[in-house]
Amino acid sequence: MRIWPFFSYFFKYIFFAKTRQRLLFIAVVGLFISAFSLMVIQGIMGGLQRGLINRSKSVHGSYLIQFDSVTNESLDDIRDILKKEGIPFYSELESEVMVKFKNYVAPAKIHGILLSDERPKFLADKDFSGLVIGSELGSKIHLQFLDDLQIISPGVTDSLMGEVPRFVSETLSDYLYTELPEVDEFEVWGRVEIVQNLLRQRGINQIRIFSPLNNEVLSNISAIKTETPFRVVSWEQMNGALVWSLNLETKVMLFLFISMSLLVSIAITTGLLIFYSKIRRDLMSFWILGMPQQTLVKLCFRFILILSGIICTLGAVAGFITLRILEVYGHDIVPDIFVERRFPIELNFIDIALSLFIPFGISVVFSYLSFLNFRKENQNFVSIVRSVG
Repeated sequence: MRIWPFFSYFFKYIFFAKTRQRLLFIAVVGLFISAFSLMVIQGIMGGLQRGLINRSKSVHGSYLIQFDSVTNESLDDIRDILKKEGIPFYSELESEVMVKFKNYVAPAKIHGILLSDERPKFLADKDFSGLVIGSELGSKIHLQFLDDLQIISPGVTDSLMGEVPRFVSETLSDYLYTELPEVDEFEVWGRVEIVQNLLRQRGINQIRIFSPLNNEVLSNISAIKTETPFRVVSWEQMNGALVWSLNLETKVMLFLFISMSLLVSIAITTGLLIFYSKIRRDLMSFWILGMPQQTLVKLCFRFILILSGIICTLGAVAGFITLRILEVYGHDIVPDIFVERRFPIELNFIDIALSLFIPFGISVVFSYLSFLNFRKENQNFVSIVRSVG
């Protein structure tokens, strides 16, 4: 039995007939827009989140080896593993301090890095003859190049002239702009000797790693025995609140989108009910010509499923093409004040599947509800033919 003439009839009736049912046509357009918009929203939102995460990892590192206290022991075993795998890292002594210039004081976090280790990209060309300070922090306390500032450690005091917080004076040698507010407003970098002199302690308290680690490398590092206990912390563990917020943002976006897509379901249900009532006599004609009644009813529902699948696929494809166009030409649209001049695009298999199956699933559910009502009302074509006669 050939079913394509049957499908062709219904397709032409929906889109080209003079008596076409406009509400169903609106529902079809709504499905297209739903798949299209969901694909575009997920692509741009995923790209923005990925850009934020990558910028943060480029400064904070993918992993951090944290020691329970400042250690001065040889850490050659850990360094040898990282160097053997070609993983960039640097050792540092980190402390929370106060930065003072003239009458301006601001809280900060200072990173005393070991210059003999490999510098990360964001510090590769910086001048470490003095201090490298975040741009917003420098602006906050009105610093300029070659100004002398004080780094004060509230937790370390000198007993001379009473318990006075210890401080060191250094020159501002360079600025750093990372496009991360939490870094540019609070972070300072310098040679490890500066921080050691400030804290009156030799050694380091953490190793910052700027590359992903596989399970084998993580196991090898964790198995190393040191006098000072340590733990390996991933970027996701260091920024648990941010990761949770990004996941919540994605889930809320999907929830709101599904809620709005339910409006399309109203048009689908109402449109199909009117559509089925209009084609009832045409279905009787197919039945009179020899097509079984049960087959007719199933083909009606199958046609709606195929049409919904095609429309959702076309919407997703159109959304994907739009994302690629924005990725290439987005710099002509986004103003200079934004961090991302181009629209960052990030799509994976799950995003594409959601863009297809959420609108399609909503269409299937409410089409089936309409189909049940249609099948109930058209259980006997003979009585319908008699009523027409």
